[in-house]
Amino acid sequence: MRKVSFCIVLYKQSPVLLERAIRSCLLYKGEKRIYLIDNSTTDALSSLQQIDAAIEYVWIGKNAGFGKANNIAIQKAHEWGSQFHFFVNPDIYYTEDVAEKMTTYMENNPNVGGMMPQILNPDGTNQYLPKLIPSLWKLFWRKCPWPRSVHRKMLQTFEMRKMRQDKTYEILHVTGCFCVYRTDVLFRIGGFDDRYFMYFEDTDLSRTVHATHLTLYYPFTQVFHDYGNGAAKEARLFGYFLVSAFKYFCKWGWIDFKGHRLNQAVLKQLDN
Repeated sequence: MRKVSFCIVLYKQSPVLLERAIRSCLLYKGEKRIYLIDNSTTDALSSLQQIDAAIEYVWIGKNAGFGKANNIAIQKAHEWGSQFHFFVNPDIYYTEDVAEKMTTYMENNPNVGGMMPQILNPDGTNQYLPKLIPSLWKLFWRKCPWPRSVHRKMLQTFEMRKMRQDKTYEILHVTGCFCVYRTDVLFRIGGFDDRYFMYFEDTDLSRTVHATHLTLYYPFTQVFHDYGNGAAKEARLFGYFLVSAFKYFCKWGWIDFKGHRLNQAVLKQLDN
């Protein structure tokens, strides 16, 4: 079987929550490595590496950010010989081996560089996490719930809510909460742009990979996500969101004609 790696970035989470995510990753029966990259200020979570011999724990000793922590795992995964690398949030869990199904699809479709499954709320409802490339206009109406008709229409389009759940779709945003990429592709592009401390790093990575490979929504397998939407509830996190948005638009353009053309191309899939 193929060699598969997983990375979970830790930051002061409950060990019970983290063990649930780890045991989900362990459902993959092939050769695997699970990298726990700890951004916590203490190594209190180091005992998690005792769960299984496939786990490697790395304590950074400070909160280096999501992208920089993941890049440590990408380097290690590449050196180990991983073929496919998963990014897994601590609040992800599932009860059947999704990694086997997703990596089999990618192995049979070498033009696919990265993809995500269907992401569900704990109650089984869809989280609609595949998205278009953001623009200032789209982000404004996504955060502004009034008037409701405009907000609802924008979400329908931006989150591609008309996608059916019985076929794959090309998408432009592969969510960082749970996804898989070819490890060699991640290594070649240098992983995440670690100038993003938090937020937009997965949008940036998806767009970079999409320049050379397909990035897909693959709804034939599902994971559960205890989604918190912290940026909408906490001023500090919203501040991180705004800083990352500024960095994103400085990099890709405040008036992003190429992004608009890519969005229009993938939206045509919904007409079929």
